[in-house]
Amino acid sequence: MLKIIIYLLILNFFSSPIYAERLAVLYPEVRAPYNLVFKQILNGIQSKYKQDIENHALKKNYDPELLLKKLKSNNVDMVITLGRRGFLMADLLMNNISFVSGALPLKPNGISGVSLIADPNSLLNKLLELAPNTKKVHVIYSPINQWLIDLAHNAAKQRQLTLSSYKVNDLPNAIATYKQVIKSADNQKDALWLPLDKITSNEEVVLPLVLKQSWRKKLLLFSSKPSHAKRGTLFSVFPNNEGSGERLVQMVKQLYYQKTKPGVEPMKSNKLGVNLRTADHLGLKYSNGQKESFSATYPTPL
Repeated sequence: MLKIIIYLLILNFFSSPIYAERLAVLYPEVRAPYNLVFKQILNGIQSKYKQDIENHALKKNYDPELLLKKLKSNNVDMVITLGRRGFLMADLLMNNISFVSGALPLKPNGISGVSLIADPNSLLNKLLELAPNTKKVHVIYSPINQWLIDLAHNAAKQRQLTLSSYKVNDLPNAIATYKQVIKSADNQKDALWLPLDKITSNEEVVLPLVLKQSWRKKLLLFSSKPSHAKRGTLFSVFPNNEGSGERLVQMVKQLYYQKTKPGVEPMKSNKLGVNLRTADHLGLKYSNGQKESFSATYPTPL
């Protein structure tokens, strides 16, 4: 009997983790409904990371140095920062604790995380689902988004699409390029993509102009910005926040265990918003099954 007890104790020792890494999540303290995005990301993190999580809701005037001391004293091994307030910890965490960031439009800068910027693979997949006859995509962008356009060229090539990209440095150049592209585009085969870009997707000047001219020409227009489908683009995408949280857990574990930086990833898990009025204007029809798969449709039914 004693031998059996000893055997079971040994078996339990080797089958149980000797040490469970400790994860902390830093996110801004904001009131509803502005905290919904962070709640959804936290749900995704919790669903992927089954251990206890040390959550820190950060006030506007929090002390990063003091927080770092607390994280160290609590033996935190990994950190996920969400939003700009948590991102203020980046420099302090860099050489102290493995960390990744999310809930920001991140660009490659030496820090790892999931960007709010939609993955071109996901965008082009959705484009071909909604408009399968598309053969060519035009995109106008500023230099800061070169990394994204490089990804988009690879994604287009894999789908036998032609991607025509136009780099501009300022708003006047962007407007002139949009006018020329829309004028010369083939509305039977071409599409125009609005990326997340402060210059080429300017809300006050560019968006109204491009919406008006593309509508007049019946040219398919789609966007990386969630609100643009409601404004009149055929579709736009918005983040699957739970999926983002799950991916952040995978990335921070990779960084902690493998000591390799996964880098910045565009948002691969996206939901789809479709403007059915625009679709009808373009002569595009969708089955009830397709419509049920859309996360949002516009105009919103009364």
